[in-house]
Amino acid sequence: MGKISEAVQSLFGFKKSTSKKQNMVRTEFYRGHLLKRNPAHPDYWSVTIKGNSMVGKLEYVKKSVEQWCDHKVLVAPDYFEKNMQQLSEQLTFDYKEFKLKNDHGGDNGWYLTYRGRLMKGSKVKIIEAIDLLEKKREECGSKADVT
Repeated sequence: MGKISEAVQSLFGFKKSTSKKQNMVRTEFYRGHLLKRNPAHPDYWSVTIKGNSMVGKLEYVKKSVEQWCDHKVLVAPDYFEKNMQQLSEQLTFDYKEFKLKNDHGGDNGWYLTYRGRLMKGSKVKIIEAIDLLEKKREECGSKADVT
């Protein structure tokens, strides 16, 4: 250590540290929640949501936080880990800027949230409804521009 740093330490009363560094816990903020890495098991992270502590792999802990933020439902990370294959098998279809989903594979099992409202039914009917609603929306917007 240099003479200047020793002088600064003695001036401000800092003592030379002989102890080793303590293990630091890695943390991360995700959607307003503090995620902490478990030093004993580096693959596992923990989060506290509404007083409930949840532990799991990072991707599943983040899914738990998303469920809480989006739906105000507490879902443990192990639920996502157990059901990930089933959740990944759900069908999705992108149409314009919307994402249609079908969890069970039936013809009338399609749904999406359109401007805050739930639409359910067959894929063809939902696409027709989106086209009709978007057309009406454009007409209303163009009338407002003319006046």
